[in-house]
Amino acid sequence: MTRSPVATAFQDKLTLTKSQADCLRVLRSPGFSPGRIAVAAKLNLKKTEAALRKLEELGLAEQGGSRRWLVTTHGETCSFETVPDRRVRRGRPPAPGAQLMLDLLDRPTGGPVPAQPGPSAKCLLDLLDRPMRGRVLARESGLSRERVRQLLLELHAQGRISLGDPDHPSWLVKRADDETPILSREEERVLSALPREHATDARGLVSVASKLSDSEVEPIVENLIVGGLAEACEGLGGVRAFRITTAGLDHPQYVPPARQAPPPRLPVHSDRVRTVLQTIADAEALRIRDVKHLTKIPQKSINALMQYLKRKRLVAKAGDEFDAPYFLTEQGRATLAEMTLRLAA
Repeated sequence: MTRSPVATAFQDKLTLTKSQADCLRVLRSPGFSPGRIAVAAKLNLKKTEAALRKLEELGLAEQGGSRRWLVTTHGETCSFETVPDRRVRRGRPPAPGAQLMLDLLDRPTGGPVPAQPGPSAKCLLDLLDRPMRGRVLARESGLSRERVRQLLLELHAQGRISLGDPDHPSWLVKRADDETPILSREEERVLSALPREHATDARGLVSVASKLSDSEVEPIVENLIVGGLAEACEGLGGVRAFRITTAGLDHPQYVPPARQAPPPRLPVHSDRVRTVLQTIADAEALRIRDVKHLTKIPQKSINALMQYLKRKRLVAKAGDEFDAPYFLTEQGRATLAEMTLRLAA
């Protein structure tokens, strides 16, 4: 009696095809959808579904809610040996006289011959001159999104493409030889929030990159800096600020946002403060009574305002004398420059 290539679940040791064994190994992790199993096992969707059905017949796997597959208790603990998948011939069967020649041609001489993509899959490869979304590939190829998804799983199984998100194969895909770094969804949001014309701090990024906290944004920005997609600079008050680089703007995952992260919050805001800072800057240094005369601000108000600016470290005295003039500190000059820039914008 000839033994079946696939043993039943009641035997001591199972014999599974390579596809079935790969799927079972994946299933011994938490439950996955057929597409996720196909990506992890590097199989196309058709072969994955066939392997899962066979594992279900053997009592090694079962399908739960939301099309998620789970390993059974027996599938979790059983031992098995693996045999190659049975090769499926396509087309008409050869004539008897040609069988010997076909057998000779089928014998591998240098290892297994990789599967070649069909016309539709080759079309997708030709379009992938850069990392692209599945929906863009569907639009440019004229194929349905579901068909594109199936072809992407097939190309991934052949080792021809890389997926940005194995759980969602159509989210972002690139050719296997494309060295463009694929960013995570969170990194993509932060990159797209980074401004070019001005710098912003981590708080500004959090206000735009939704669902991310300060503790999540900071390491993401550091990764973008290491990758040359962002740069750091010193903001007001010595606070670290960030902006996007030219390489970041050119990255295929950069999406111009509806609104960019705002610049860091200024230590002062009023037009009166800007007028006082500008007046002192124009003269390089001024006594309080001179500031009062030039700005027409009452004595009592100017005294309080100068003390406020001194506490903010925007102005400082040029000497120890009681009536020594005030000058702008480095932070005061930076603040005045930023206020003027924002006023002109």
